[in-house]
Amino acid sequence: MSFFKVLVIGDVGVGKTSLVNRIVYNTFTEKYKATIGCEFGLKIIEINGEPVRVQLWDLAGQDRLGGISRLYCRDANGALVVTDATREGTLEQASLWKGSVDDNVRLPDGSPIPMVLVANKADLLVPGSGMTSDDLSRFANQRQFVASYMTSSKVGTNANEALVRLVEEIMKRSQAKEDTVEDAVRGMGGKKLDASKKKEDNGKCAC
Repeated sequence: MSFFKVLVIGDVGVGKTSLVNRIVYNTFTEKYKATIGCEFGLKIIEINGEPVRVQLWDLAGQDRLGGISRLYCRDANGALVVTDATREGTLEQASLWKGSVDDNVRLPDGSPIPMVLVANKADLLVPGSGMTSDDLSRFANQRQFVASYMTSSKVGTNANEALVRLVEEIMKRSQAKEDTVEDAVRGMGGKKLDASKKKEDNGKCAC
């Protein structure tokens, strides 16, 4: 079973912990409790018939990847960058969060880890005013997020969908890297070696 580490990051009060609780436990509470350091959640989802284990790292929003937070980001495969749909200032902050992650975490080939932009608390928006999904999409495209979603931790809107989209992108990039390695081997006329099998020639190991 595949296993991926996903960061859940964003400013204080945007609803990161509520989003994780909705995804992992399908619950919601109105009580607010600031995250100290980092909290964890484990979710098993199915992608193309394959079960995938996702460990969600809910990072405190007080310090944007400062100090010990950088250690939490080690080996991350992707990130949900959470903003508050009712506070436009948090949308601009999303770029800073993404930039901090890009500075501290990279895929093995040096490219940035995939990130999905989430505008939480969409249920609190007044129809006809405030942020729209089109606004969010334009912002996400300009800043190279792989996708964007208007979500609500309270009613569950798009919470799981955002995670599934992120994991699909993580798996796609992982597969692309594997394909690149296979192509390189074929291009050199080589063959993959199975270390568990040894061929012998005249009593000598041909390795």
